[in-house]
Amino acid sequence: MPTKKKPARKAYKNQAKRKQSQTLHPLGKAFFLTFSFTLIFAALFFKLNRNPDSKPSPQPTFRAITNPIEMQIALSRAGFSPGSIDGKLGTQTSQALVAYQTAMGIPPTGVFDLVTADKLQITDPVFARIELRDSDFRKIALKPTTWVERGQLDAMHYNSILEMVAEHAQTDPDTIVALNPNLQWNALRVGDQILVPRVPPVKIQSAIAYVRIRLSERTLQAFDADDQLRFHCPVSIARRIDKRPNGQLAVKVLVDQPNYTFNPAILAATAQREGITQKFIIQPGPNNPVGSVWIGLNLPSYGIHGTPEPEKVGRTESSGCFRLANWNAKSLLEAAWVGMPVYVVP
Repeated sequence: MPTKKKPARKAYKNQAKRKQSQTLHPLGKAFFLTFSFTLIFAALFFKLNRNPDSKPSPQPTFRAITNPIEMQIALSRAGFSPGSIDGKLGTQTSQALVAYQTAMGIPPTGVFDLVTADKLQITDPVFARIELRDSDFRKIALKPTTWVERGQLDAMHYNSILEMVAEHAQTDPDTIVALNPNLQWNALRVGDQILVPRVPPVKIQSAIAYVRIRLSERTLQAFDADDQLRFHCPVSIARRIDKRPNGQLAVKVLVDQPNYTFNPAILAATAQREGITQKFIIQPGPNNPVGSVWIGLNLPSYGIHGTPEPEKVGRTESSGCFRLANWNAKSLLEAAWVGMPVYVVP
């Protein structure tokens, strides 16, 4: 556990001003990106092959990235999450690329230019096959239709093999389906194999000093004591502006596999619709309302947590808390510490 030492306020303010002065460079039009990728990969191919007598590099061997999904996989492996991997060059991928460029000291353009391509490379295998076992099917349960039904379950299991595999691979379910066009998803059996992006769980290597959540960009970033960016991911924020905290908060509690208390006083509309008058507990699991992680903050009822719908993070809004994909919440949980500052900025 890193030393519980807050960074100097002045250092953070100066750093914040520098960051706020930078604006995201949006990705170009589709034809521009395709043209840029072609030029970059042609240049890298020439560079990597101009000396045929050179000795092979030691394992693992890095190579040039050849398409958008490989770029997303490489960013995810490096701890700069573009959200659910989908092979699309959208806003979250651009933000992840800007974060990576910032961390590497590269001009933060948000474009996969030649300088970035020379730094951000990938190792094979890019994809892996998951062979289904009997134990995988025991992790699946029908999706409850009401909050009352959620409270009656012994665990909040995955609702399908597709959902389970997609979360394991940090990938959008639609992308998993596209990678496996011949699979019959409604008739899967033990022994079936599913092709997925190979993205191991990310462990933040450096001790984290503080976290910054930028509301306008819907991003969460973790920094070390030298203000170096070490981790980045998209985040969902409160739907209502008056529910969005601002300023300095702090981590109060860290919980892996949390349960969830349904409080009719907080979810009044839902409670009235379902006739709920008393609190009850919803058991842990990946489809728990707060996902598989709870990082409680020193603001009552507020926290950073996971979600049962990772592909919607950053694109939908919460009731107040900061919502991450379960895999990103897990990475942050392992690096966080009680008392760690969390700066929420516009």
